[in-house]
Amino acid sequence: MIIKSFFVRQLFSLLLVFSSSIFPQYNPYSLELLPKVDSVQTVSFSVVGDLMVHSTQFNYARIDSSHFDFNPVFKFIKPYLSNSDFTFGNLETVIGGKEIGWKGYPKFNTPEEFVVALKNAGFDLLFTANNHALDQGEEGVKRTIEAIKKYGMTSAGTYRKGTNNYKILQKGLLKIAVAAFSYGTNGFYLPDTALYLINRIRRKEVRNTLKLIRQNENPDLIIVYFHFGDEYKSNPSDFQLDYVNYAFRYGADVVIGSHPHVIQPIAWWKNRENLTGRFVAYSLGNFISNQTWRYSDCGMILNFSFSKNIKSGLAKINHINFLPTWVYKGMDEKGQFSYFILPTPIILEGKTIPSFLSDDDIRRMKESLEDTEQKVNEMGANIPISAK
Repeated sequence: MIIKSFFVRQLFSLLLVFSSSIFPQYNPYSLELLPKVDSVQTVSFSVVGDLMVHSTQFNYARIDSSHFDFNPVFKFIKPYLSNSDFTFGNLETVIGGKEIGWKGYPKFNTPEEFVVALKNAGFDLLFTANNHALDQGEEGVKRTIEAIKKYGMTSAGTYRKGTNNYKILQKGLLKIAVAAFSYGTNGFYLPDTALYLINRIRRKEVRNTLKLIRQNENPDLIIVYFHFGDEYKSNPSDFQLDYVNYAFRYGADVVIGSHPHVIQPIAWWKNRENLTGRFVAYSLGNFISNQTWRYSDCGMILNFSFSKNIKSGLAKINHINFLPTWVYKGMDEKGQFSYFILPTPIILEGKTIPSFLSDDDIRRMKESLEDTEQKVNEMGANIPISAK
């Protein structure tokens, strides 16, 4: 028996040597062929704030009694949402089905065509943990998840039973974990048997989720989204400051926030071992909504990259910039009521001003651009505006 066992081991060793001479990338430990890869792997992200649909918005998008077209909303901004490997946004509504009727504030229910337009605009992942997630109950949560999946995107923040309460994205050899949480659900509560449906901002829940991700997934990067803060307040609250600190303490690398419906600052965070460039964006404001007054008509596309040397293990978050946006509501060039998300610096500096913009619209766009640039860098982050 000993001789036979020795013979088998020797034969296996010879086979490995023979295999490695023919297949130099062969890994006998994983028993799979490894592709030749660059030592530095990079993944890029674009993130926006709140994607809302008030009743006036779906009425403007209405084609007939049962069909809608939201694609025009994104026609000016679409080229800037498709430059990254992954584009995220906060879906602050419910896709609950036409049977319960289309509804705006305070209990949203939006036509499925809005999700179609988001996919067409370039979105890959939608945050679904927010204070409107339970507007149409448990069934609304489930239908929203399914609608997002139906059109080739993924969601983070609400989950089907038996699935992980975080999402894993892959780009090359890089693994990215995304976890999303909401401070609350507007007074709507789930029974104990359905608490798994949505992640809540609670110390134990945040801590356990981040520890689970680190232990089970060993990701290269963890992005945390928090739906939190005081509405229409341009500075982070004590609650925001507390939970951002808590998230970084338990393993977050990037923290993205929204809910105030206005822009709040970006701030750098201390590095962790082998990773530089960690940061928090306290609130990205509204990307699209009917809240078209000053500050709430401001949004942005936040862009950044993550690079890691897979040989040395050294990683960094870099190429951080932002593109300020502004929501136009009014008549388009054909005389039809419309909403458009406009990339303010590109339109204003490039002199490609759409003919439907009035002098007052242009004034408000310039005001929005100045407000956004000042607020983003108020804590000294010195983040540049995107050049393209």
